[in-house]
Amino acid sequence: MILIPLHGIASRHDLPLPFPLVVLGAVLALALSFGVLLLAWRTPRFTRVGGLALPRLTRVLDHPGVRPAARLLVLATYAWVVLALVAGQDLLTNPVFGFVYVWMWVGLVPLSLLLGQFWRATNPIRTVHRALCALARVDPDEGLVRLPARLGVWPAAVALFGFGWLELVEPDRATLTVLRLWALGWFVLLILGAVAFGRRWVAAADPFEAYASSVAQLSPWRRVQGTLRLGNPLAGLSHWEPPPGTVGVVCVLLGSTAFDSFANTSWWIGTVQSSPVPTTVWATVGLVAMIALVGGTFAAATVVMARYGDRPAGAYPRLMAGSVVPIVIGYAVAHYATLLVAEGQRTAILFSDPLGRGWNVFGSAEMGVNTALFDHPGVIAAIQLVAIVGGHVLGIVAAHERAVTLLPPERALRGQLPLLVVMMGYTSAGLVLLFSP
Repeated sequence: MILIPLHGIASRHDLPLPFPLVVLGAVLALALSFGVLLLAWRTPRFTRVGGLALPRLTRVLDHPGVRPAARLLVLATYAWVVLALVAGQDLLTNPVFGFVYVWMWVGLVPLSLLLGQFWRATNPIRTVHRALCALARVDPDEGLVRLPARLGVWPAAVALFGFGWLELVEPDRATLTVLRLWALGWFVLLILGAVAFGRRWVAAADPFEAYASSVAQLSPWRRVQGTLRLGNPLAGLSHWEPPPGTVGVVCVLLGSTAFDSFANTSWWIGTVQSSPVPTTVWATVGLVAMIALVGGTFAAATVVMARYGDRPAGAYPRLMAGSVVPIVIGYAVAHYATLLVAEGQRTAILFSDPLGRGWNVFGSAEMGVNTALFDHPGVIAAIQLVAIVGGHVLGIVAAHERAVTLLPPERALRGQLPLLVVMMGYTSAGLVLLFSP
């Protein structure tokens, strides 16, 4: 088993995916892709976002005390992390590093899949802004300036790139000085923006909320006419109308994850180490290039759909952006699941002693990390394969459903072919990167 350096704070405990599994995954992706084209429906299937109504659970969640309690719990967690950030030791035993790079970044995926829009409802930035507005006796929806609707989530896409650069490029990312500056910038930018534009700014500019909200579109939980329902995740994803900038969000997420794996290949490491160009420059160019590759291929494949539909060419990338969400999730699970299991536990253990003074506030300080999963590399390989191929399958199903909704039935298959080819490329690239030593 090898330990692949990741995020500057930990290691991903993986073996390179065995080559036979790479071939199997590629064959499965190819067969299932064309199976969708040959056998799938020709008219929209997910016409309703329904499912099992849960009125009792709805009443519990809508109780006046539930949401404030959840917000306060999340805010208290953040306050504890801020204590570690401001007064803790500048060592990797400080839990703030694991909280930001593991719990916040990787943990948002399972959290949003299991609990839907939980992060949007409990975002500490929204809680602080709400409290400030209550003190000032102003409406949190109203700001000094109206935020243009066409801005969408483009600020969040830019912020996501900034965070990706921080965790994958910045050489001092695992130091308190750098993390303090980034956290302060994130907080000030969002709070001042919310004051200027209203709380709509948080949805538009918070990288974590944009990430969580996109992933939550594949959650089975939905609100329909005020009632919580448990239904088909693909139905909810298919009915999602992504805001402007969603293409940027999903492409940054997918491209940065792909670069994270690519930067750990022996070819990249050898090339960078033998070059006189600084490593930071190489990594910045590589990150930008990978995101541009993902964004360029996706945009080119979806713009072609305008030849078969009645909408402007520029509208199709945004309308089809939801089909990339399952692939983003699959990549995240395949590349970061072991990081979340190992370093997520370690962060929970360190949470009892945020200042490094020998505290044991939550009774976890003397616990150890359970590494049983890493004794079974075959299980890890199977999880990676299922995640990549499963994300691909859900992506092409979502793309097909969206295509038959946007295009005339007789043109839908031809219109989605370029996107199908691009998605197969994403899947094949993900498998190859997992195989590469």
